Amino acid sequence: MKVKIGLETHVQLATKTKLFCSCSIENLSEAEPNTRVCDICLGFPGSKPVLNKKAVDIGIKIALALNCKIHREFFFSRKSYFYPDMAKNFQISQ
Repeated sequence: MKVKIGLETHVQLATKTKLFCSCSIENLSEAEPNTRVCDICLGFPGSKPVLNKKAVDIGIKIALALNCKIHREFFFSRKSYFYPDMAKNFQISQ
C-alpha cells in the first residue's frame, strides 16, 4: 500500500477584492457586518462568479516558489452544504 498525504492551507491574499466578485476587502475588519456583499457573495440565482486575476497570479507565484506542478486549466465546482449559518448552501471549490 502506498500512502499519499495532502496539505490544505488557507491564506488571505493581498488583493483589493474578494476571490469571486468585485466586493472590496480593504479595511474589512472595520466594516459593518453584511455590508460588503453582493448577489454573487450570497449565491443568488443567475449570479455568475468572476475569478480575481490578481489572486490567480499570486497563487501561481506561490506555486512556482514551492516547485509545484501548475495545470494550464483551473476547474471549479460548487460543493453543496446544509448549514444554518451558510445562506447559499454551497461553497466554490477547486
